[in-house]
Amino acid sequence: MNGKTRRGAGKEILVSSAKRLFMKNGTANVGINDVTAEAGLAKMTLYNNFSSKDALIAEVYKLISEEILEMCFTSISKLDSEQEKIISLFENVVMQKEYQRGCPMNHVIFQSAEPNGEIFYIVQEYKRKLRGIIFDCLSDSRMNRHQLADAILITLDGFALQQYIKAVDSPLETAKFLIKNFLSENE
Repeated sequence: MNGKTRRGAGKEILVSSAKRLFMKNGTANVGINDVTAEAGLAKMTLYNNFSSKDALIAEVYKLISEEILEMCFTSISKLDSEQEKIISLFENVVMQKEYQRGCPMNHVIFQSAEPNGEIFYIVQEYKRKLRGIIFDCLSDSRMNRHQLADAILITLDGFALQQYIKAVDSPLETAKFLIKNFLSENE
């Protein structure tokens, strides 16, 4: 096995291990030693693949962003109506057992040391893409399509948090109610 192949395999193991730990404990509560111990790899392997913990965090959250957006595309691709598509995005949050601490992208942005660093831009890009998915779910004939996509994205963020903290008795039923009202009021 050449050095490049070993490095690539180590990188995948590190990313997978870091992802598990970050989802369970948050990035601020996970150190480099925790990641290498979980991965069963030496610290040198981590530093051969990532220049810093922030570089590892960025890699993990790029992956998470891709995974979540792919789940969204998959769930809406089989549906026809605006309401079915939008509600399926909310149902996706419920099905994502791995991310049951609210939106992982919101979670990481609040733990990031740099307010305008790479992680900020990864989260911002993710939110823009998610908003684009929501926008595309809405009928072209809607006059306020942009505002409605924004409102649904904001509602989705709040819903993800409520799904975790349970301050609302039935977050999914409440979200469905809101979506039905958003869509009927804005026809």
